[in-house]
Amino acid sequence: MNKILLVLFLTFSILASGQNNCEKYIDKYIPTDLNDAISFFECKWPKEDLDNYKNKEENTATAELHFGTGMSIRNSWKLWAGTSDISKYFRDLGINHPDDMSSIILTSLHRKLNEKPIELENQIKYYQDYWTESEKKQKERQKEEFSEFKIGDKVEFTYDYDFVSKKQEKKYMDDKCYATGIIIGLNKEKLEVQVKLKKSCDRKGIIILKYDVWDKIDGEYKKIEEDKIEIMKKGETRWTSYELWDVVE
Repeated sequence: MNKILLVLFLTFSILASGQNNCEKYIDKYIPTDLNDAISFFECKWPKEDLDNYKNKEENTATAELHFGTGMSIRNSWKLWAGTSDISKYFRDLGINHPDDMSSIILTSLHRKLNEKPIELENQIKYYQDYWTESEKKQKERQKEEFSEFKIGDKVEFTYDYDFVSKKQEKKYMDDKCYATGIIIGLNKEKLEVQVKLKKSCDRKGIIILKYDVWDKIDGEYKKIEEDKIEIMKKGETRWTSYELWDVVE
């Protein structure tokens, strides 16, 4: 209920805003919310560009800018990093993907220029429904793929993350690097397989996990380590995602 009221308030604020304080949009300025983002473009774009954008059909206009202006929004406004105020603004509304954030900004700008209702709540619902359905289909696909694995199967590693050395990478590219193991356990809930590594083309092992480490510092989550890896060596038994392995016929 609170989120609905917030969306309605923000929509009203956008429609009610009639004047822009263009002086504040200095170099490297990052808007704080949707209203600010719309004002940014109304101030920064020449009238000719605004008119060209306005006069195109909505889907065509936004699609044409997805990899140009849209990419600039996602990168320059730190939507991928998730550290800007506007990124937090969208996450608070239940929009988490930078592509969706930039699309809402461009769609809302087009509608405001054409004096149409922005319908922020409907835009949010569209993307939330999309991801709900997408995740549902992904889980169904993963369950079907996981069902193909059986205890005792011989499996081959797919090197999805990275290589432990340049030597290993070169061998892999030359089709001379194989890491194989035997499945000794299955976890249907986590979609994980327990594998004993029987063979590896590098004594350093294989990378079975790669991730960033975040910690809460002064009330904010900050990245304290990037691309941390976990390695599995020959003879070890580890639980991993099933997606790192292919069954060997």
